[in-house]
Formats: sequence, C-alpha cells, structure tokens
Amino acid sequence: VWTANRYNNTQHLLLKKFLYQNQVSRSLGSRITRYVDFVLELRHKRVHVSKVHFLSFLSGPLHIELQTELFGPPLCGHPCLNQVHATNMPLMREICTTAVSTQNFAKNDGVFHRGVEAKSLLFLTLGTLVYRFKTEGQLRSKTVRVNTGTWCVEAVLWMPWMHVGEMKALSEVDMVTVSSAKFREICEGNGEAYQVARGYAFSFWQEVQEGDVDQITDIGIGHQRFSKGTPRGTASSKAGTLAELAHAEDVQAQLIQWDD
Repeated sequence: VWTANRYNNTQHLLLKKFLYQNQVSRSLGSRITRYVDFVLELRHKRVHVSKVHFLSFLSGPLHIELQTELFGPPLCGHPCLNQVHATNMPLMREICTTAVSTQNFAKNDGVFHRGVEAKSLLFLTLGTLVYRFKTEGQLRSKTVRVNTGTWCVEAVLWMPWMHVGEMKALSEVDMVTVSSAKFREICEGNGEAYQVARGYAFSFWQEVQEGDVDQITDIGIGHQRFSKGTPRGTASSKAGTLAELAHAEDVQAQLIQWDD
C-alpha cells in the first residue's frame, strides 16, 4: 500500500509539473486532474481476491458461501440466473463454485476473436470493453463500447457458438465467466433448473427466428447495447466526469488498433 501511495503521489507531482511547464490553462488542468483522480478511484478502489492470502484458510462451507456472495450479484443480472437464484439457492451455490471463474485483462488485451469457438458467458464487472463486428452486407466494421454491468456471449448457453466479432479491453478489466458446458451439466442434473433453462433457451431461439439470424452478435440480438446510466443521487461533478470518461472511451474505441 505504501509503495502504491508513493507511486501515485509521484505521478500527481509529475502531472502538475507537466501542466505548469507546458502552460496548460488552469481550467483544462483542473479537468485533467479531476479526470485522472476519478479514473484512479474507479479502477483501483477494490482489493482483488488474489491479494488476500488469508482466504485460502477458509473451510469448504465458508468458501462456498463467499463464492456465492461474490458471484451471485453479477450473475443475477441475467434473467435466467436471477430466477435460479430466487428459487433454488443450493443450485446457485453449485453454479458459483463449480461453473464460475474470473478473468483479468490489461488495457488493449484481446478478449476473444472472430471464428473461435465460445465456451463461456461473460459478465463485465469492472472496466470497459470494445466490440467490433461486421454483419452480412456491411462493407465496414462497427465498433461498440461495452460497459460494466453487461453480459456477453449469451448464445453459448443455448447453442454451439462461434464468435462473430472480436473484443478488446479499453481499460483494465475484470470479468466473471460461466462455463457453458458446466452450466448445462448442472441443469441437466436438476429437473427444476432444467425446465427453467429450457424455457429461456426456447425464448432465445424464438427471438432469433422472429428477427434476422445475421443480426445475432456476441453482445446480443439486433446489436443490443446494454449499459448502466448514471446512478441516482450522483453528484453533478462526478456525473460530469463520468460523461467525460464515457466520451473519451467512445473516441478510444474508434481509434483502437486491431490485429488485422
């Protein structure tokens, strides 16, 4: 912690010195400083589980309860998993402890590539992603910014799925992933869960049939874009910084370098 604080303090001093030496206006300098402070808070306010070595001492039951409380909330963003959580907690605990894992990506890391077989449903719990895709008949690819609180690649739960686009990290990213194979195995072993999953799979397939099959992407049908708005009660200055961050990431999403 001391080393991290020392590094941040040094960077703040260097930033102020840079702004002063280059005669950056006070209003722009204040916006830049506020923006940097906000991003630092946003990206680093959580202690990652891998850094807490004492958690390895937990008993089996405590570990299961912790996994469920950690992963249950983001998974409940998906209606099928939310229904499982509300009606069958033992099954939700099994999903959280045997089907769920976490992934971390640095800025500009590739998350997946077009034409590669998908294996997991993805929940973005921290950071921002950019997704690029091209549907039949389009000459140019389209890029979409994907925000925290979004799930991606839902189709893999209900059918074999090959990625139809590619995704990269716009910032440091944390993800919770649900193995589609393990999810199906768990549901097949539980009659109640099987009926719930079967119902959602049928609804998904109906939505596909009613629309254009070529419009199915890794982020939804019809290029749906799931994002969270500014929370109620957010201070105006913080809301303004959030808007600046969103705008900056939109610009960056258009400029990001892809492998091709």
